[in-house]
Amino acid sequence: MPDLETSLSYCTYCPKLCRHACPVSSATALETLVPQNKMMVMRHLAVEPVEDATALYGCTGCGACTEACVHGIDVAGALFSGRRDLEERGRGDAALRDLPVEFAKSSQALARQVREVVPLLKRPAEAQVAFFPGCAGAKSATAMLTLAQRIGAGYLAVADLSHGCAGYPLYAAGRFSEFAVHAHQLARDLEGFGRVVVHCPACAYVMKHEYASFGVKLHPTVEHTVEFLESFAERLPITQPRRSAFYHDPCYLGRQLGLHQAPRRLASRAVQTLHEFSRARSESECCGGGGLMPKTMPEAAKAMAEERLREVKQAACDLIVTASSMCQSQLARDGVAVVDLIDLLVAATA
Repeated sequence: MPDLETSLSYCTYCPKLCRHACPVSSATALETLVPQNKMMVMRHLAVEPVEDATALYGCTGCGACTEACVHGIDVAGALFSGRRDLEERGRGDAALRDLPVEFAKSSQALARQVREVVPLLKRPAEAQVAFFPGCAGAKSATAMLTLAQRIGAGYLAVADLSHGCAGYPLYAAGRFSEFAVHAHQLARDLEGFGRVVVHCPACAYVMKHEYASFGVKLHPTVEHTVEFLESFAERLPITQPRRSAFYHDPCYLGRQLGLHQAPRRLASRAVQTLHEFSRARSESECCGGGGLMPKTMPEAAKAMAEERLREVKQAACDLIVTASSMCQSQLARDGVAVVDLIDLLVAATA
């Protein structure tokens, strides 16, 4: 993958060959939000003041443009670093002005909610395998413990931490200093665990791929929920499968972590007919939940979700299965139900 300066040069002089891949520019029909233009704005920021840099916030981090790029340029990573530069100059997006305070409150609240519903015996300070629900919250923790008992993984604990999120919102906002402090704190909280099973794909991504670049060393290995559950797929005691559903690839789970088959293998055990979107796996369309777009560009995020739902409605199917709470909240609209993969498996094994 080219360095930042090379990436900015390649993108600036590229004839917009990844235009078709960007779900943001497709949903909004705005030329200013084509990846090439966003990177050009980023390049201009490095050499001269730019009056309007809002284009840098028109990215969900989905990685679709990187997938389409012959050079494999990490556009999302570049734009998030551009957001850092804007924050340092006091020109960050107004919708994110209070994000660090809001994040601390919500993250700590998530941790408290887990303590309130998960028994103390299931929240040891040390364990070989611990579940970290992230923004899926306490409900996900109790569902995961129920499922673990049914598949013979009763040894699974729940991580009792000071925070309930790994810090993706801070990273996506370009609040890199706050992100680093948060990551170091979480790493200290996790020292007593051998493996951490993370349910939020975005949190799993930053823990696996971004913590190290900020000098944060994690003691436990990190895996997503579907990686942990996949080996139990054949022993799931399915008694009540759903008739049909679409499977939606969360961008950070699919493109960024490369986990396409594992969630399908699990979901297909609990759904008789698992439908695929016409654009799926590495070509999956983003629902608009990432990159803080529901905060910075809510109308664009909504348009992306509606575009993703169009195919479901045409198929007269009223259920989507996914493995991301961000995707779940984005897609649950217009009469379409969205179920988390863990909840689907719990219901199917009842």
